[in-house]
Amino acid sequence: MYMEFLTLNLKGVVLAVVFGLAFLYFGLGLGPFFLIGMIVFLALSSAVTHVGITRKRGLGIEQDPRGVWNVLANGLPPLIMVVLFYFALLWGSEGLALLSIIGFLSSLAAIMADKFGSEIGVLDGKPKMIFTLDEVKKGTSGGITELGLFAGICAAFIISLLLLLIPGHITALSGYYGFSLEKAVLIITVSGFAGSIIDSILGYYEERGIGNKFTSNFACGIAAGLIGMLLFIIL
Repeated sequence: MYMEFLTLNLKGVVLAVVFGLAFLYFGLGLGPFFLIGMIVFLALSSAVTHVGITRKRGLGIEQDPRGVWNVLANGLPPLIMVVLFYFALLWGSEGLALLSIIGFLSSLAAIMADKFGSEIGVLDGKPKMIFTLDEVKKGTSGGITELGLFAGICAAFIISLLLLLIPGHITALSGYYGFSLEKAVLIITVSGFAGSIIDSILGYYEERGIGNKFTSNFACGIAAGLIGMLLFIIL
C-alpha cells in the first residue's frame, strides 16, 4: 500500500528508489544534493496534485497513481545530467561539472513547472490551445492558461533556489563561465519555464496523434537542461 499523498503506484515507488540510489552514486560528493532535489520535486508535485482536488473531481479530472513510465519520463533527464556530472569529474573538467549542475536544475525546473502549470492551470478559466489560442477542454494536452503559466514560472524559480544548498561547491566553481548566483537562478528559472512551454507545444501534437505524455515529458526535461547549459555559456 502507499499513502494517498503519494502519486506513484508501487512499481513507480520501487523505480523511484532505484533512481534515488543512482543519483547518490553518480552524484559523488554532491549525491545528497541531487537526491534532495528529486525529493523536493516529488513532494511538491504530489502536494500540488491535491490543490483544488474537489473542484478537479467535479470537472471530471482524476489523478490516477503514476507508474514506471512517468518515473522514467521525469527522472531520466535529470539523471542524464548527473551522469554527465560524474564523468566530468572523472575527466577533471570542473567547468563541465558546473554546467551539469545547471543542466540538472534546469531539467528539474522544467518538469516541476510543467507539473505546477498543469495542476494549478486547470483551476483557471478556459484553457487555450498553444499556437491556435482556440478554447479547449480542461486537461487537454497543449492547453495553457494565464494562471498555469504563472504557476510554472514560480515552480521553476523554487527549484533554482536549491543552489543555496551547495554554496561551498558553487564558490569553488565560481571561476567558470562568469558564474554568479543571480545569473544561475535567472537561467534555471528561464530554462525551466522554456521547457514547460516545449511540453505544451509537444502536447499540441499529442492531440494530433504525434507523440505521447512520455515523449513530451522526456523532451521537456532534456531540452530545458540543454537550454540552461547553453545560456550559461553564452550569457
